[in-house]
Formats: sequence, structure tokens, C-alpha cells
Amino acid sequence: MKKYYSILSGVFFIMATFPLLAGLTKFGNFLYVDLLKVSIFFPLVLGVIGLIFSLMGIKGKVKISLVLMNTLGIVLSLFLVFIAINGFQNP
Repeated sequence: MKKYYSILSGVFFIMATFPLLAGLTKFGNFLYVDLLKVSIFFPLVLGVIGLIFSLMGIKGKVKISLVLMNTLGIVLSLFLVFIAINGFQNP
């Protein structure tokens, strides 16, 4: 069962970070816009779910790397949400 949790953690990491990183390219911009139509917090939620699965997954180096990757995805999502909420306000 722990093996499946580790696999799900990797899948949620990819789902959380790929649209954000693809939004930086020309061809992936539509994916980022469609994701933001759902919710601005959607990548953050996916990252938290991935972190929860990584904490329940296989122990050892795999667990450490999954926790670090999902934490990186959460920090990236939090940074973009912070910019979106506070950075584009008119003075």
C-alpha cells in the first residue's frame, strides 16, 4: 500500500507543477489559463495532497525526495498565489 502512496505522491507533484511551469512557455500558456479558470488555489491543493501521500509512502530516500519535491511545489504555488493576490492590486 505504501508503494501506491508514493506513486500517487509523484503523480500529484506532476499535476501540481506541470501547468505552472508550462505557463512560462508559449505553447503551455493555454494550460495555465485553463487551470486558473478552475481556481487559483488548485495547484496548491494538489501539492498538499501530494505531500500527504508522500508522508505515508515508502520510507528512505524515496520518501525524502518526494517530500522535498512536493514542498517545492507548494512553495512555488504559494509564491504565485501571493503575487496574484497582493501583487496586482492598484495603489
